[in-house]
Amino acid sequence: MKTVRICESCQAELPIDSKQNLCPKCLQVAATIQASPHQAGGFTSPHPDALRSLFPQLEITELLGHGGMGAVYKARQRGLNRFVALKILPPQISRVPGFAERFAREAQALARLSHPNIVTVIDLGQSGSLYYFLMEFVDGLNLRQMLQSRPLAPRDAVGLMPQICDALEYAHGEGVIHRDLKPENILLDGKGRVKIADFGLSKLVGPAAPEVPLTQSSQVMGTLHYIAPEQFEKGQPVDHRADIYALGVVLYEMLTGELPLGHFELPSTRAAVDSRLDEVVLHALEKNPLRRYQQVSELRLQLEAIAGVTSKLSPEASRKLSYEYRSKATLFGLPLLHMAIGVNPATGRQRRAKGIIALGSAPWGVIAFGDFAVGVVACGIVSCGVVSISVVSAGVVALGSAAVGLWFAVGGVAVAPVAMGGAAFGYYASGAVAAGMHAISSGSVTDPLAGKFFGPWSEKFMRRVFLGSFICMPLFMVLGMAPLLMKKISERHSKRMITKAGDDA
Repeated sequence: MKTVRICESCQAELPIDSKQNLCPKCLQVAATIQASPHQAGGFTSPHPDALRSLFPQLEITELLGHGGMGAVYKARQRGLNRFVALKILPPQISRVPGFAERFAREAQALARLSHPNIVTVIDLGQSGSLYYFLMEFVDGLNLRQMLQSRPLAPRDAVGLMPQICDALEYAHGEGVIHRDLKPENILLDGKGRVKIADFGLSKLVGPAAPEVPLTQSSQVMGTLHYIAPEQFEKGQPVDHRADIYALGVVLYEMLTGELPLGHFELPSTRAAVDSRLDEVVLHALEKNPLRRYQQVSELRLQLEAIAGVTSKLSPEASRKLSYEYRSKATLFGLPLLHMAIGVNPATGRQRRAKGIIALGSAPWGVIAFGDFAVGVVACGIVSCGVVSISVVSAGVVALGSAAVGLWFAVGGVAVAPVAMGGAAFGYYASGAVAAGMHAISSGSVTDPLAGKFFGPWSEKFMRRVFLGSFICMPLFMVLGMAPLLMKKISERHSKRMITKAGDDA
């Protein structure tokens, strides 16, 4: 009776004359595992079939990724019928003197990490010549893949940071430093939750597995650019502040899509982000660790302060905290009417109205109404324009409680070449108190030239101005105060939504 022999690894039928327990294909793969190239990038990931005999409890389905510190496979645990991630370390490191003791010590410390934003280590050990980690499987993308597929909105980038910070803060509290934080190690599951992988693996593997640089759009990207300056310098101990430096690089990359190389530009000059994030990035990227953030919690608190209320609400709720209307009709490329109040949740910046007629907290337009208005005709609480009418106004022609004009000013306090008001200062000045080259007032001697200049028209003009002010100024003030009133209503609405969200939780 013919005896059929099968391969111990792939279960294929062996040739009759074979003296090995593996088929030719598996023998070739096994030889790859045993190879020990020492140059950068020399590790070759074995075929999943070649690992079958080493991990009989697993059904290894596919290679997920590989690099200088090992290879990761998707596998199914037969007993529990669940998917896991199997990470094998380069086989050549097992021959490094003292590695077995270091693995036992460091790997057990990593396995004790238990945090919702850290990939859980299920098991670890050695099988044959391979050291391995068995970890939870995260079904999703890593941050690198996400950045390659689409640019992140600033709000989304800032929204991810607290989860990353929480994971680092917890690990640092347990005495574990990541040492290789980069987008490839920041995973996001299907619900957008962050999971950080490979904590402390860089220290465990050490110099035996140099990282292969990755390239994208002709730009070198890889571990090198996330390493803190002190990691390059021999003799300097590396502590948790090295992770803070890498976190600054990751934040800059999320905000701009680029790496902070050389004399890099600030994030706010590269993208529409809150300028306060510039300070956060620069502080995290300080070359001297003593000038850097000393704890991850400091960085997280500053980001949360910048994000403010919008970080606590859903995108739908955040949009309700502000208002913007832009008419479809345009003139010279500007909308005929543009109204904008509140903060843009996508950028964290104040909305600004720009149009032929602009209404908002800080409008720019041909005709502008708002708290701080700039336009040809500007009306509001503080305004600047060719014709400016407000509580505090500046313009060629300025009317207001305090008015400064390049030609003409009327107000409680007026300063201009031609000034009229309660207190007037100018070349020609007329008022209760007047001072200038030619002044006329009730409390001083009348300059004949001032009387001749103002006499024919000033009384009639002032009568019309004061009559017009009684009619028009309330309208101007209402329009100027409208953005402030809408902002107050929006803030009250947001507080009610936050309270309701807390009650629902």
